[in-house]
Amino acid sequence: MKKLSMDENRLEILHDLEGRLAYRFNNINLLSTALTHRSYVNENQQLSVSDNERFEFLGDSVLGLCVSDLLIRRYVNSPEGDLTKSRAALVGEKNLVQIARELRIGNCLLIGRGEENSGSRDKDSFLADSFEAVVAAIYLDSDFSTVNTVITKLIEPLLEDDSLATDYFDYKTALQELCQKKFKSIPIYMVTDSTGPDHDKIYTVKVIIVNKLTEFGNGKSKKEAEKQAAQKAWEILQDEETQP
Repeated sequence: MKKLSMDENRLEILHDLEGRLAYRFNNINLLSTALTHRSYVNENQQLSVSDNERFEFLGDSVLGLCVSDLLIRRYVNSPEGDLTKSRAALVGEKNLVQIARELRIGNCLLIGRGEENSGSRDKDSFLADSFEAVVAAIYLDSDFSTVNTVITKLIEPLLEDDSLATDYFDYKTALQELCQKKFKSIPIYMVTDSTGPDHDKIYTVKVIIVNKLTEFGNGKSKKEAEKQAAQKAWEILQDEETQP
C-alpha cells in the first residue's frame, strides 16, 4: 500500500493552521489525520491514510473536559446546573463551527471529490467534527495541560456573549438526561402538524414525557420545533426542581 506523502503545499497549509492555533505540533501527521475526511480515504484506498472519525470521538471528550475545567475555575460559586447549561452551550455545534471558521479549518480539509463538489468543505457538521478532531490531535501530540491552554484561549471570548446559554443550550439533551434521572424514561417527539408551502413550512412537534406532561413547539424545521418543545418541558421540570 502506498503511503501518502506530504508535499510542501500541504505542509504550508498545516503550518499556517498551527500559527492560528498558537500550537506547534511535534508530529504534524496527527494534525493531517485530524483534517482527513472519510470521503477522501474512500476515494484513495491505495494510500496508507486514516480518516478523522476516531479523533472526533476523543476530541469531543477532551473538549468537554477543557470547558468544564474553564467554567469551574471561572465561576467558583455557580451551582452544578448552571455549569452544565453553560458547558452544553459552549460545546454546541454553532460555537464549534464559529471557531472552526475563524481558524479557517475548512481550507485545510482533505475531502473526496463528491463532497468537494457539493460544497461540504463549508458544511457546519464537517467543520464542527473536524475541530473536535484537531482538539484530539493536540492532546495526543502533547498532554492535557497543553491542550487545555489552547482550548481556553479559543473558548474564553465566547463567555462574553450574554445570549450564549439561551441561544445555544442543548435543551433536547438536557431534557433527556433529566427524564432518565427522574422518571427512568426518555421524551417522545411526534410531528403533529405542518403548514405552508414546501419551501416555507412551519412544523408543530409534541414532546411527551410519560405520565408527567406534554408540550408543543413550532419551527421552520422539525429540529427547531423539537428544541422549542424540549425547552418548554425542561423549564417546567427545572422549576419543579427548585420549588420546596
